[in-house]
Parts: sequence; C-alpha cells; structure tokens
Amino acid sequence: MTAPAHTDTVVKSTTCYECDANCLFDVTIDASGRAIKVEGLPNCPRGQLQLERQYHPDRLLYPLKRVGVKGSGEFERISWEEALDTITAALQKTKAQYGAPTVGFFAGYTKEARPQLQRLAHAFGSPNYLTESGCCFSATMVAEKLTYGYKLKTTSTVESPKTQCVLVWSTNATGSIPPFENHHLASRKKGRKMIVVDPRRTETAELADIHLQIRPGTDGALALGFHHLIFANGWQDQAFLDEWANGLDAFRDYIQEFPPARVAAICGISEADLRAAVEMFATTSPAQIAMSPTSTVQHSNGFQNHRAMILLSAVTGNIDREGGNRFFNDKVLPKPIELFDVCKNELPPRIGDEVFPIWTKYWPAAQSMLMPDCILEGKPQPLKALLAMGINTAMWANSKRMERALGELEFFAVSDFFHNPATLQADIVLPAATSLERTALIAYPGCAYQGEVKYRHQALPPRGEAKPDGQIFLELGVKLGMAEQFWHGNLAASWEEMGEGLPPDIRKEAWENPAGVTVYSPVIEELVEMGFLDADRQWRINGFRTATGKIEFDSVELKAHGYDGLPTYREPAESPLSTPELLADYPLVLTSGGRQKFFTHSQQHNIPAMLAHDPYPRVQIHPDDAAARGIAEGDAVEIRSRRGAVTFRAAVTDMMKPGVVHCFHGWNEANINELTDDTQLDPISGFPPFKSLLCQVTRIQENV
Repeated sequence: MTAPAHTDTVVKSTTCYECDANCLFDVTIDASGRAIKVEGLPNCPRGQLQLERQYHPDRLLYPLKRVGVKGSGEFERISWEEALDTITAALQKTKAQYGAPTVGFFAGYTKEARPQLQRLAHAFGSPNYLTESGCCFSATMVAEKLTYGYKLKTTSTVESPKTQCVLVWSTNATGSIPPFENHHLASRKKGRKMIVVDPRRTETAELADIHLQIRPGTDGALALGFHHLIFANGWQDQAFLDEWANGLDAFRDYIQEFPPARVAAICGISEADLRAAVEMFATTSPAQIAMSPTSTVQHSNGFQNHRAMILLSAVTGNIDREGGNRFFNDKVLPKPIELFDVCKNELPPRIGDEVFPIWTKYWPAAQSMLMPDCILEGKPQPLKALLAMGINTAMWANSKRMERALGELEFFAVSDFFHNPATLQADIVLPAATSLERTALIAYPGCAYQGEVKYRHQALPPRGEAKPDGQIFLELGVKLGMAEQFWHGNLAASWEEMGEGLPPDIRKEAWENPAGVTVYSPVIEELVEMGFLDADRQWRINGFRTATGKIEFDSVELKAHGYDGLPTYREPAESPLSTPELLADYPLVLTSGGRQKFFTHSQQHNIPAMLAHDPYPRVQIHPDDAAARGIAEGDAVEIRSRRGAVTFRAAVTDMMKPGVVHCFHGWNEANINELTDDTQLDPISGFPPFKSLLCQVTRIQENV
C-alpha cells in the first residue's frame, strides 16, 4: 500500500473522488505529513489539482456557530462537543414539537457517507432523507426501469467493437466523461457511423456524420419522429416487437402525429437531415444510443421524452444486444445499512410520495426539489429543521427562493469544505474531511456486467479539526442515544458491516489492494449455463421485469397513477410555442449545464489553476444574436428571465443554434439557476426544467 520514494517522503496509493469514477492514483507525502504530489491521473485536471483544494486557504477547518443574522457570514469557532450537542438538542426539540418527519437529512456531495446519513434519518424516525439525485440521474433510471425493468448502460467508458452506429444524444465526452478527449466517443472510429443530437455544435458534434441541432426540450418530438419514420419504412424489428412489446398498437397510432415535416419544424432542424439520420440509425446494426444520465430529463416533460428516446433501442432490436444498449446489472454489492426497509414499512410517507409516486416507488429517497415548498409553505409536508452535507442552493431552480427557505428553517446544520450560499444560512457549519483524509467502501458500478469494489484507506490526517461526514453522523447517532445502532461512533466498523455483504475473498482483496477487485454480475454465468454463449439479450431467459413482463410502450404503471401510458410529447412549459406571449420580453431560448472537465458542478471554481483555463462565468451566444444586441466577445451581459437576472461574460460563437443561448453552471457569484423555473417540475419525476426556458441577454454598459 505504501512505498518509500526517498528518505524524506512516502508514496501512498489511493482513489480519487473528484468525480464518481474513483480512479487509482499515487500521492507523495513529505516528512511533515503534507501531500506534495499527485501522479497517475492523466488528462484529468480535477484529479491532478486536488491538492489545491486540500490546502486551500479558505477551507473550513473548525466547527462554527452563527453569531450574526442568517446570510451575514458572521460565525465564531466552537468545539466539536458544543457543535454536536447543539445539533442534537435542536433535532430532539424539533422532533418533540413537530414530529420526526419535520427534520430533513440531505446528502449532496460527497456521496460516500450517504449510507450513514440515511441510517441516521430513519433511526431518528424521519422518512425524509433527501439527495441531489432529486434533480440528477434518478429520473433516467426510473424511466428505464419502468419501461424495460432494467436500467440501461448508455454512456460507457468501455467501447463495444461491434457498434456500427452511435446516436450520441445530449452528451459531450470531451467535457464530461473521463478520460475526456481520450474517450472513445471523442474520436472518429473506422466503420462506425455517428449521429449527434445537441443544441450546441460540441466537439463531439464536430465528429458527426449528421448533427441534429435541436431546440432545447424538443427531444421527445425528435424521438417520436424517429419512430414515425422507422415504422413508415418497415425498419423495425417486428418479430421481436410481436413477442415483447406491450401497447405497441396504441404507440403506432400516436406516432402518426409526428411526421417529418412537423418534427423538423418543432425541433428547428432540416427535414432532410432528420430523414437521413433515421435511416442511418435504423439500418446500421447494431446501433447504440449514447446519452447523458441527466440532461435529457431536466425539462418539464423530460421523463416522457426520455422514454420515447430509449424505446428506439427496442424498436430496432438493439436492446441488451452487444453493440447496442445493454442492461445495467447489479454486481456483488455491500450489505445495506441504510435502514430503508424501516422507512418503507414503519415510517410515514416521504416528501414526494404525495405528488411523484412513480419516482418515489423506484428511488429510495424523498424528492429534494420540493424542499422550498415544504419549508416556506408546509406542503406537501412541513420541514422545520435540516441536517445536510455538501448542500448548495445552486442545485435548485429559482435558487434565491431556496436560499430564502434555508433562512426560514428553525434550525439548519451543514458540513462542507468551503462556505457557499447555503452554508451562510446555517446555524452550525462543520468542517468536512476530504477523500484523502477519510476511509470509504466504494462499489463502483462500472459497465453493464462488470464493476469494482474498493476500500479506500486514509492517506492523510485531516487538516485542522475536519472530520469525515460519515463519522459526524455516527457521533450524532450516539449523542441521540443510539450508540449500538451507530457502532459507538466507529466509522471503520460501519464499513466493515457493509463489507459483510461481500464474499470473503472479495472483501479481503478490496481491503488489501488499493486498486480494488473486479466483480461481475451473476447473469453472465446464467446466460452461459442456458447455452447463450454470446452472453447478451438476457431477456431471452428473464424477460422484462415490468408490470406486464414486456417492454412498456403504453405503461400500465403510469396509467394506474393517472399519467399518460404512452411517451407523449409536451412542449417545454416555457418556450416560443407554449408561451408566445413572453417572446417580446424574453425572445431567446436558454439552456445550461454543459459539462467542462475543469469543474464538478460548483466545485473547483475557487482553484486558481482551474480558473486559468476558464476564468469567468460564460454565456455562449450565436454571432447573429450577439450582433443584434451590440454584444462583442468578452462583454459583460445581463441574462434575465421571469425569475431574475444574473451577470455573465459573452462568448460569441457559431457553435450555438441561432435563437438559443447556453450558460455554464456552478458559479456561486453568477448562478444561472436563479433564472430557472421551480413551478413547472416534471409531473412524474419532479425534476426542474434547467435546460429549456426563455430569457433575454443585454449588454451591460461600462461606466466611462
């Protein structure tokens, strides 16, 4: 695990947590115990520069108590004993006065301590454990499980050599998927055709045979237009559909409403390009759809849009086929310690059960996007107190409202590395240990059949008085009188209990080998034993784990809850077509959140070496739209929506579709989500429409 570099230093192998990939790297530590070098993370600036955050002068190192008004930033240092006693007393008071469900427990970044926090929530008696997955990832998973009975693997770092055509829909590997420019989607491949769907002409779109530069939020119409042409030309795998499709006749009737001319007009693309793209995708087999786990569902109709998209794999016979879209299977997993069974069987409904019952059925948490309503209006449930780790108001649409909500809580405690707009509203702020300073049991899901299990040992002592988030939650469990349930505050013991779910040989190697151990889904052996030596199309033995045992074109579950069973298309709640009365004041379509390899959401924006690559919050605008507003490259501009206004710098570029602007997210001082709409959440998932709304951009006149 450790090796001497020279007499004054030691080298330790550990895993990175600047994203979820948990890559192995080496850190060199000098004689004083200070990390001085990181090696083994090529082409990943976040990993290479993580020591800049480790030793950042603004990092939180001691527990703090607010002494000024909320939002003032006036805190004083206190002891851990006082901090934990204050939190314990406040949680117990809230429980006694209003009931345990009025206390929320929120997990943002980091995700590694989620098991301990969720356990604390449910042991305390609250069903309201909430996470950042209320607007990230979960909606695609729920849509896929409801439709197929499985999650799909949509953007793998492992390339299938059999893929003959890839339909890249809403993702750009160069900025979002390690190893970034070295990802297999970031280069042309001999014999592999590529279609890209994206409102921006990204690096990936530059490689495409066909680029469909759609208006943001019209993905569902485009997908239904694909289906229309596939069936009209007889390109569907009819034999497969005859055996495995539920509701296909109703679906075929519905897609008649989406002929090419109409779809091209809705999406703002060429009808000829649409026809060519559909023919390329449908007649080049096997074909794969590569999608972001998030961007397609961050619209007011994102859930159904995503269903329409993923059904293309079924219609063309590419579902769970090598070279197509494989099912994402469970591998060897640690023992669950979250007490979610207690939540389901013994506790009251979670926030969101009342309005998003499909999402909460499939996702083991409350819907965090409803938190502002719960705090400010008491609906669908009241929230009076909150314990959070890694929370930032920038994650919520209409972020200023969430900031105001945090200020209205009767008690709020949070752990983090740095202050942000959320921590400034807190009563108690706790210093969190970094991934170099904490242990963790990591079960990385990997690809369709293969994953990794690793145990990260602590590489560095925590700076100041920082503590691992998981340690904080265990100590609170002890303070709340549940020492036995919380391993008497022993974090290592909690990981060891989770490790009991692993086979002994895997557990041993995971703890002893920094690289971890590769684990596989048992379905591979099952396929081979049944004579399917190609080890794909597992529906041949297991069918589809849906309500009907088939692919849900017309979902029984959705209809039972009053939703459309078909993947119906709805215009974005705010768009040139749905709200034309707004165009006089807000004539541009605003999308946001394109990924950059330098930042993880709001993280790393305080690292000077990162800011050297991208120093300002930028809005990308087409030259024609800029010229009409007298905007030049680098100008300060105001972006305004019905929710407010923020200031960005103009990046004038023809990579943008005319009439559409794109803002990079994660800047606390220029938070684009102050402009997004929190009143038009997706009716099935509760996700906000981060990526499709209306705005105006104007040049800010410089004082002379």
